[in-house]
Amino acid sequence: MLYLGGGPVQGPSYRTVHREKFQIVDTAGFYLYKINKLVQGEKIARPQDVYYFSVNADGPVEELTRANLENAFAGNARFRYALEAQFRRDKELIAYDPLLKAYKVKYIYSQSLH
Repeated sequence: MLYLGGGPVQGPSYRTVHREKFQIVDTAGFYLYKINKLVQGEKIARPQDVYYFSVNADGPVEELTRANLENAFAGNARFRYALEAQFRRDKELIAYDPLLKAYKVKYIYSQSLH
C-alpha cells in the first residue's frame, strides 16, 4: 500500500516497465525504485540491487545517477547544487538516514523546495 502523500512504501509494490518489475521504494517528491540484477564485477557477475527513479508515477524510469537527476530536475538549481555538494559518487545516492527514516537524496530534494 502506498501513502497518499508519498513517502516510504508499506509492503512491496511494483511498477512494470518493458517486462521488468521495479520495486517501488519511496514516492515522496519523486519515485524511487530498485530491482535486483546481475551486475558484472571484475571477474564474475553478482546479483545486487540497482536503483532507479522517475519524476512521477508514469514518467520514464531512469537509473539513479547524479547526471540523470540533474537532467530530470534541471529547473531546480537548489537541488542540482545540493547533489553536487553532497554526493561525489553515484553509489552514495542510495544512502539512508535511519533517524529521519528517509533516503538522503529524498531529504535533500524536499529541502530544495523550500
